[in-house]
Amino acid sequence: MDNKDKDIRKEIEELEKLINKVKKQNEEEKRKQIKKPKNTVVRINLAATYSSNFWINIVFSFLINFIVIFAVLKLFEFAIITNDIFIIYLVVIFTGFEETYRRYLLTKQVRVVLYTSGLIFTFLNILIFYFMDLVLFEETFSFVNYLYPVAFVVLFQAIRAVIKNLYIRLNHRSALKKIKRK
Repeated sequence: MDNKDKDIRKEIEELEKLINKVKKQNEEEKRKQIKKPKNTVVRINLAATYSSNFWINIVFSFLINFIVIFAVLKLFEFAIITNDIFIIYLVVIFTGFEETYRRYLLTKQVRVVLYTSGLIFTFLNILIFYFMDLVLFEETFSFVNYLYPVAFVVLFQAIRAVIKNLYIRLNHRSALKKIKRK
């Protein structure tokens, strides 16, 4: 009987060890599941910059704004433009105003940006384009309809947001590859 008792005790000890191993594996799996986010959130940073260098950011903003504004105005014919050179003037003025109010709002009035979820930028862009249409370029640039500036700005910002986020993601990936190489 002693041998049977010893065998049973050994089996019980082995079972206890196996139970402990299974508990540890379950704990590890729970830790792995906690680390992975269950719900994926898509965020679009409308205030994203292309570079931390001010002048590089201005040049990239101008180029992207010019390409997108030119393409949207030519493809969708939101406005009547007497000469395409006025698009460059339009983009220079827009980029200047945009960088100015964007920097001001993000440094001095962050609450306004957060409370409006970034829609303040859209509203200000609409105002800028209405102002340029009605005051600055009265005869050389004008929107066909009073609703077209709104449609133009919404389309313009959507396209530009996609471009900015693609640029930031590609830039981030290349920086990670450089770090991995080192």
